[in-house]
Amino acid sequence: MATWNESLKIGVPLIDVQHQQLFDQMDLLVDSIRNKKDFKQIKNILHFLKMYVANHFGYEEQCMHLYKCPMAGQNQLAHLYFNKRLTEIEVLVDSAQSLDHVADKVSQELIHWFVNHVRGIDSNLGPCAQPTG
Repeated sequence: MATWNESLKIGVPLIDVQHQQLFDQMDLLVDSIRNKKDFKQIKNILHFLKMYVANHFGYEEQCMHLYKCPMAGQNQLAHLYFNKRLTEIEVLVDSAQSLDHVADKVSQELIHWFVNHVRGIDSNLGPCAQPTG
């Protein structure tokens, strides 16, 4: 499973690299759950995702404010939503819910959502960050 593709680039190289890393980690999480990998490995991926998401979202929000992107406020609210979903998935993993169900939730509520977020909101940052004149 490889969710990342070139159509998800927004034109800000560091953010594009960070997005690719996030997609790779979410894909790894789904694969690890579906292939019934070690619980500790699944927890480590979740821990990495939470840390990486916090850093990435903070950087991206700073860029949107710096470049006066009109989607900055909506982006910040969307990030809060994603963090809430990620925390809910972590709780499901901790409570030993059906891991197949958790893998489906990661696919639907994180990966699918993130694709739409990048295309619908983050893509607005690229043009704002381009030098004018």
